[in-house]
Amino acid sequence: MQRLSIALQDLKKTLLHYPLWRHLGYLEVKQRYRRSVLGPWWITLSLAIFVLMMGIVFSRLFHQQISEYLPFFTAGFLFWTFISSSVTESTELFRLNVGFIKQINLPYNIYIFKFLTKQIIFLLHNFIVYVVVCFCFKLNPGWNFFLIIPGFSLLLLNVYWISLFTGIICARFRDFVSIINTCVQIAFFVTPISWMPKLLEQNPGVLKFNPLAYLLDIVRSPLLGGEPSFASWYVSSGLALVGCCATLILFARTRARIAFWVD
Repeated sequence: MQRLSIALQDLKKTLLHYPLWRHLGYLEVKQRYRRSVLGPWWITLSLAIFVLMMGIVFSRLFHQQISEYLPFFTAGFLFWTFISSSVTESTELFRLNVGFIKQINLPYNIYIFKFLTKQIIFLLHNFIVYVVVCFCFKLNPGWNFFLIIPGFSLLLLNVYWISLFTGIICARFRDFVSIINTCVQIAFFVTPISWMPKLLEQNPGVLKFNPLAYLLDIVRSPLLGGEPSFASWYVSSGLALVGCCATLILFARTRARIAFWVD
């Protein structure tokens, strides 16, 4: 109980240090694209080209109308980029902050929140691609668009515990870095991002037992003018609750050792 109390205090102190991790996240983006003309807009440009090319190819491959498929693929890939980059980069989360960890007594969650701030900034830049696609295909999501607020909040909560869990495991066991990167690549193909769920009517098990499908649905459906299914809200909420509790317990047990693991 004492360890868990310390872990919760770590999270509480991090929330109170809001200006610090927000500013650090911004500086990390700025430093990454230092002396670059377009800065983080390079990511947006590359995403736009990728979505356009793959949208044209996959719409013909799956015999779908491009006016229906391209918004679907854009909205899905937009948030998949956010999820996948968060998971893969969190494998090096504590190692990349070893300088701070060794020299300054800061809550560990600050490194998580700083990291997520950076990912959200990239997501906001990439959101321009979705706006352009909506304009080109005259897509109006209507009032359902505002469901993106609770949907993204729930997604962010899940990404938080996944990133923290991944950071802890990979700090202790370096072999998991390659394993997680491989799993993320496989997850792209078994998650309805480049293919539409209606194409798997004969084999829905791939969807029913894939938590990523539910997480994507709560943020993609509002962008397309639809409403996420009740199952998506239920599963995503359950994942957030169970995942946060389990990860905080793990964090409580390992917090004192992280500084030695990243040495």
